[in-house]
Amino acid sequence: MLPDKNENQILHELMLENQRLLIENNQLLKTLKRATVWSFWLKVVWFMILIGAPFVVYYYLIEPYFSSLGSSFQTFQSGLQEIPGWKQFYEAISGGKTGGE
Repeated sequence: MLPDKNENQILHELMLENQRLLIENNQLLKTLKRATVWSFWLKVVWFMILIGAPFVVYYYLIEPYFSSLGSSFQTFQSGLQEIPGWKQFYEAISGGKTGGE
């Protein structure tokens, strides 16, 4: 600061600099808030897609083939029972007992 300025002029300059910094800070905060809001909604949409995609794929792609072939879930499940080792795995998971126990 130059020595030829009096105290009032120095304070005035400091207050103007403070006002400029406050305006700049406010603009940065608004930008950050806008980015945060966009990020939140994009995450919500992304998770809805991740959770909903399997249901959409089944309903529009897989289910028509089951109905056109005359299959149902029971037919599909009985087909799974023919896979080697699946029956034992399914019984172990469901807690079913086999044999003469």
